[in-house]
Amino acid sequence: MSVPNFCDAGAKPIRGVKPIYCEKFVIGEAVTVKADDEDWGTVVKAIDYARGKIIVAEISGEERAVWGGLASLNAKIFGVKGVVIYGYVRDVEDIIRLKFPVFAKGILPNAGKPIGRGKINEPIKLDDIEIKPGDYIVMDKNGVAYIKREELENIKERVKKIKEKEKNIREKILRGKSLAEILNL
Repeated sequence: MSVPNFCDAGAKPIRGVKPIYCEKFVIGEAVTVKADDEDWGTVVKAIDYARGKIIVAEISGEERAVWGGLASLNAKIFGVKGVVIYGYVRDVEDIIRLKFPVFAKGILPNAGKPIGRGKINEPIKLDDIEIKPGDYIVMDKNGVAYIKREELENIKERVKKIKEKEKNIREKILRGKSLAEILNL
């Protein structure tokens, strides 16, 4: 399965973030964070709530990074599946070396402080998408998408049908048909 398959089935892409590192498909429940870029403490505190889940952080401000190498190490050891920072990160070499899935708007070398004044597990808004705690996130090299908790099973069923259809199309291409012919274009 892939994020494009999930988007074809109804998942909503989260625009504006790109992979810092993500080698394989990851799916998990969202632990949401809302903080400003001066406060990396709230994002780090969310690690304690995110075992087996994905941290998704709405960060206001574009002056400082709120995630880095030590946070990635801590998250990986604690079983966090990945992180989506709608803000900036740093220590890219550590994130890659750890092979920890991280998406962000971009990279900045400086960080704020461990203040901890933000909010954890409250609804957040990334661009025009509202994400609630417990909604689902899918991520791979293609990007990140979100699925409302109550829509997950229906979308997963549609993904299975899409994968089967793609398999049939692939087989026809391998037998010499053109994609345009197969799709009656």
